[in-house]
Amino acid sequence: MKLPYGYVLVGEGIAIHEERADVVRSIFEYYLTGDSFGKIVDMLFAKGIASLTGNAKWTRAAVDKFLANKKYIPIVGIDVYMDAQFERDCRCNVDYDKAGHPRKATRYRSPSMEME
Repeated sequence: MKLPYGYVLVGEGIAIHEERADVVRSIFEYYLTGDSFGKIVDMLFAKGIASLTGNAKWTRAAVDKFLANKKYIPIVGIDVYMDAQFERDCRCNVDYDKAGHPRKATRYRSPSMEME
């Protein structure tokens, strides 16, 4: 069994690995302050934090899956996790036509860009 990032086996149980848990918290924090998946990827690479698969650089898709993973609720808390899910939904640039099929109509624009 492969453990999610931020957890470690202790005896016969699973515990939170505090150093990696800080990375988990920072990913959620960066995302909730408005950073894109790309900026988070760059931040992780700059800090030398290897991806879940051991690669030097994370992918945007990996960060997206990471933020959606319910296994991180014990590390970040339910409020932060739910805020991230709401934010992911708001940032989604997929639109649906009248038949309910997904299509991209517009690109996501950050709220900070709209203030300019």
